[in-house]
Amino acid sequence: MSIDAYSAEEHQRVIDAEQRYGDYYVNAYNATIMLSNIMMWPVSDCDIFIRFLSQMKKYHTLSLISTVRLHRIQAKMNLRYFLESTVNAAYALTHTDTKVYFNFDDEEQQPDAKKASSRAYKWIESAFPAHSQSIQNMKDQINKQTAHANVFNSQHNFLYVPGQRAEIHTSYFDFEDEQFVKADLWQCAQAGLIAIDLILAVQKQHGGFLPSRDVEGLGDLIVDNDGLLDELETELKKSNG
Repeated sequence: MSIDAYSAEEHQRVIDAEQRYGDYYVNAYNATIMLSNIMMWPVSDCDIFIRFLSQMKKYHTLSLISTVRLHRIQAKMNLRYFLESTVNAAYALTHTDTKVYFNFDDEEQQPDAKKASSRAYKWIESAFPAHSQSIQNMKDQINKQTAHANVFNSQHNFLYVPGQRAEIHTSYFDFEDEQFVKADLWQCAQAGLIAIDLILAVQKQHGGFLPSRDVEGLGDLIVDNDGLLDELETELKKSNG
C-alpha cells in the first residue's frame, strides 16, 4: 500500500469513527472541542499560559485522531504530551514570571525545561492535589504500557500464524479491537475533562482569561464519561465470564 493510500484510509477512519464507536467517540470529540474553545479572551498578560494552552489543544486532538486511526502508541504519546502541557499551562496561569521559561537577556542560555516542569508539578501537587493525582496516575499508566518500546506493544500490529505455510503479518494500522479503542477513547475524553476542570479551577482563583460559554456543558460531559466507564466495566466482566 502507498503512503497516499494509507493517508486516505486514515481520513476515512476519522469520518467513520462516530458510527463505529458511538458515544465513546462523541464524548471524546466533545471534550476536545470544549478544550479548544475554553478561553473566550485573555484579560491579563498570560503569554506563557496561552503557549501551553495551544499545545494542550493540539495534542489532545491528535490523541483523539490517532486513536480512531488505529495508532495506539502514537495516541498515548500525544496524550502524555498533552498532560505535561496541561500542568505547565496551569502553573503559568498563576506564575506569570516568564524567566522560568525564557531568558530574554541571553538567547543561548535558556532555562532548563525539565526544571521548569518539575517546579510546575510540585506546585500543582500542593495547590490542586486531586487533579495532580489524576494526571499522575494517567501518566504512570502511559509510561508503563506505551511510552517506551517493548515487545508487548507488538501485539497491536504483529501477528504470527503457525501452520504448513506459516504467515507473518506486520500491519501499518493496529489490529482493530473495539473494546481497546473504546477504552482509549474514554481515557482520552477523561484526560481532556480533567484538564478543563483544572484550568477553570485555576482561572477561578487567579483570573487570567474569560472562559467561553462552551464550558457550561462540562458537568454533562463528565456524567457521560462516568457512564461510559460503567459500561466498559460491565462489558469487561461479561467477557471474563
